[in-house]
Amino acid sequence: MKNIFKIITGLLLLSCAAQAQIQKINYTTADKQVLKLNRVSPAGSSQPNKLSLDGSWLFSENINTLPCNKNIQVPGEWVMQGFTVDNAAYAGYQKTFSLPGNWKGKRLKLRFDVVYSEAEIWLNGKKTASHLGGFTPFEVDVTNFVKWSGSNELVVKVKSNSKADSLASASQYAVHPLGGISRKVYLMAVAPINFAYADIKTTFDKSYENAMLSADVIIANEQESEAEKLNLKAELFKADGITKVGEKLVSAESGINKGEYLQQNISFDVAKPKKWDPEHPNLYVVKLSILEGTNVQDVIIKNIGFRQIEVRGNRVFVNNMPIKLRGVCHHETMPLRGRSVNDNMWEKDVQMFREANVNYMRTSHYPPAEELIDACNRLGMFLEIEAPFCWAENTKVPLGTEIYQTLMVDQTLDMVNYFRSNPAVLTWSIGNESENYKDYFKETARLVKQFDPTRPRNFSQYGPDADEGDLEICNNHYPGPGGPEKYRNNKRPIVFDEYVHLNAYNRLEQVTDPGVRDAWGIGFEAMWEKMYKTDAVLGGAIWAGIDDTFFLPDGKTVGYGTWGPLDGWRREKPEYWHMKKTYSPVKIKLASNWINGKVAVELENRLLFSNLNECKIEWDIANESGLIKADLKRDDKTNANIAINKKPRPGDKLTINVYDPRGVLIDIYQFTVVPGISLVSVAKTNVQRWGYHQNGDILTAKNQNIQVDFNMTTGDIEKVTNNGKNVWNTGLRLMILPLTGEGNGVQMTGDNKKFEPFTDVCKNRVVKEIKLDKAKNAFTVSVADVYSEAAGATTYHFIADGTVKIDYKYTIKKDVNPRQWGLVFGLPGTFQELDWDRNAQWNYYPADHIGRANGKAKLTSDTKVSGPAGPSALPTTPWSLDRNDLGTNDFRSTKMYINQAELTDGTSSFNVISNGQQHIRAWKDQQNIKTLVAGYSNMGAERFFRAHAEKMDKPLKVGDVIQDSVTLHLK
Repeated sequence: MKNIFKIITGLLLLSCAAQAQIQKINYTTADKQVLKLNRVSPAGSSQPNKLSLDGSWLFSENINTLPCNKNIQVPGEWVMQGFTVDNAAYAGYQKTFSLPGNWKGKRLKLRFDVVYSEAEIWLNGKKTASHLGGFTPFEVDVTNFVKWSGSNELVVKVKSNSKADSLASASQYAVHPLGGISRKVYLMAVAPINFAYADIKTTFDKSYENAMLSADVIIANEQESEAEKLNLKAELFKADGITKVGEKLVSAESGINKGEYLQQNISFDVAKPKKWDPEHPNLYVVKLSILEGTNVQDVIIKNIGFRQIEVRGNRVFVNNMPIKLRGVCHHETMPLRGRSVNDNMWEKDVQMFREANVNYMRTSHYPPAEELIDACNRLGMFLEIEAPFCWAENTKVPLGTEIYQTLMVDQTLDMVNYFRSNPAVLTWSIGNESENYKDYFKETARLVKQFDPTRPRNFSQYGPDADEGDLEICNNHYPGPGGPEKYRNNKRPIVFDEYVHLNAYNRLEQVTDPGVRDAWGIGFEAMWEKMYKTDAVLGGAIWAGIDDTFFLPDGKTVGYGTWGPLDGWRREKPEYWHMKKTYSPVKIKLASNWINGKVAVELENRLLFSNLNECKIEWDIANESGLIKADLKRDDKTNANIAINKKPRPGDKLTINVYDPRGVLIDIYQFTVVPGISLVSVAKTNVQRWGYHQNGDILTAKNQNIQVDFNMTTGDIEKVTNNGKNVWNTGLRLMILPLTGEGNGVQMTGDNKKFEPFTDVCKNRVVKEIKLDKAKNAFTVSVADVYSEAAGATTYHFIADGTVKIDYKYTIKKDVNPRQWGLVFGLPGTFQELDWDRNAQWNYYPADHIGRANGKAKLTSDTKVSGPAGPSALPTTPWSLDRNDLGTNDFRSTKMYINQAELTDGTSSFNVISNGQQHIRAWKDQQNIKTLVAGYSNMGAERFFRAHAEKMDKPLKVGDVIQDSVTLHLK
């Protein structure tokens, strides 16, 4: 079927004396509505005749008063390169270039992927265009302004502060002006008869086997005469760009007059194409050509995927399969570059997130660079593309005005125009957390639906009714653990495209104990399991994907901070592994021990588009290995037997690696298949008698190996030695540490506040009574004491072999919601290694994860001490080795649910023998090491995660009792 529309509006073919401005084209929708679009040539960066203008430019902090005579890099922000520009001033960028000789006779389009946020374009002393908007591309026809021989001078005047900036709240958000040419810029040459617009869509038949490929194009005649005898050719190739799958040639019904456009559709059937989805990112190549007679005028090449999106009731289907979105929110961010990304970081981000089982990224809170979209198409990742509006109600742009058209309508349609042909793009987000939907967004949402009826729309908001029921998908930011049940019977699909906020603003807790990041995984897993089992919940996007921290050249640290599973340097933080494990689409459980040469495992397939037999599942144990194969459809479970001929030893681990259909390692499991055997017996030992000696206030109890010095006045253990080596050197104190979300506000604003350790023990201790039992075979001390927070007693039982059992019981005197409570011990400063074994959330961890089930952590590392936002220069070591004055992240983080833990200097040790219910945290305190053996610990006080974390809360009221026993072995 062929549809042709003549568009009478003339092209802006201007003389040198005129202003070119940005070309406008009219696009007629399927329902015959006419949309006015800014032209962004579809050839774009794939155009072979292209001259990159990236690199070194000359810069002026105020182009109206100062020459451009300082070097600056493009793309980039000026602030991140050490320049200061007044809010009211236009900075200046200057670049000279020469044109290739074979470009003469072509039309020249100057493309800026982003200039932030208000720009004037001057070429050879003449103003060619202006643009308002900080996150969408624009281009200018500069054919009539260039010098075909010799040097051309390009000047770009840029102002950061504008209504575009305030509508996006982007500089406010990043806590520094984002001004600059922050994405790539290039000049391209196109034929005089060229593609001004092209969009390619795919639809399947009822069986979802065969498809139709449909291309809407707009052809521009920018030559001096009428274009006659035009043909439009569409060719489809496999991903190699060589193997042809199909083609079609259509003729225009008439020529195109000078300065006019022609809109036309070309479509043809494709038999059984390979579908595109995140698990099978199958791409094809479409080649569109304009022919005038037998002469090829213009060619564009696009990668496309056969993919169809539908909303049915309260579920979203892709290629006839209901989907569940395992997502993150993605900012374009680099610590030393701000919002201007380079070094192909877009592809690295997609790779890292897909390896963590993310299948969906929300581009909060603005359209991304095309490089990110391209990576998602190729690597397999759904996208929610968001328009550049955040807290927009704070900026007045009255509906129906020119400024509304420029900022609200044009930026929204530019976003859709630029990205709509990409299979990875799943939904359009109309904006973020903005009020007054009717006045700001109802019109833009209507235009998006007219322009692209193939995708659902979403308004990223705190509640589902913010869009007045207008859109296909509704939204709730931070719904809490009750969200899935609340929306179980929702009429529309709902997405939580901000949820389970990572620890960011509770900086005091984080500086003290990075273990809150590991504990986050407990709440996240519980939330996701509820979401996964609730059909109406489309999925969610973790807030956020990457730390939003910027280290300015003047030494200030700004931004929202440490809210990502990846830090700004793209190192994995503890939450990254929790994301990978929780989002894993292949769940494996041990179903039996090794019995008669077999081990059984239970398999669950949560892949959206794949049978489990498309995965590669490898196992190995000792010297045996093999593959697990199972024909298992989506959402099904089955048991599979693994043949292991030789009986493993109790310490041997069965390791299972799971690779998805793309070959990505998506999960690792480890199981003990032969239980360990512990012999319980009463050891026959020679009873070592205790001897006692008192010198002033100090009572010394001593046997063959152990010496205990006890202060009869303060009720403190002054020192304990084993064979003359100090293993415990200061008194024990009760800790009831309250939760605190303190972090000096939500944003870091450059004051570089130093947070003192939040390690306060209970205050104002008064000893009431001391009881001693100086027996010959044991030494027992009971100390009754009162703190401001609690009153009770601690009893120490010292046994001759170095075992110490400590029982404590306290009655609460003040209401408190604790983060942790337990006993704090003082140890020698040489005890700089922490070893542990614990009941971890997962059965396999990376070797440098702070939450691993067992491991060794050192107090110090070779890295420099850094502040709350981490290192300000590119680190070469894992995140776990970052450190502050308390020690490395690994050393000072709480290890929850320990079976055993030990602090040691390599020869002597302080060993905690536990029951899997206690927790340990160690830190440096001046010249000593302190360690908390906690009877209670939780997920912390991050305000946006509190609804999840509070599930572990155990508030204490006046009169409540806390008690526990600690067993030590001192060597």
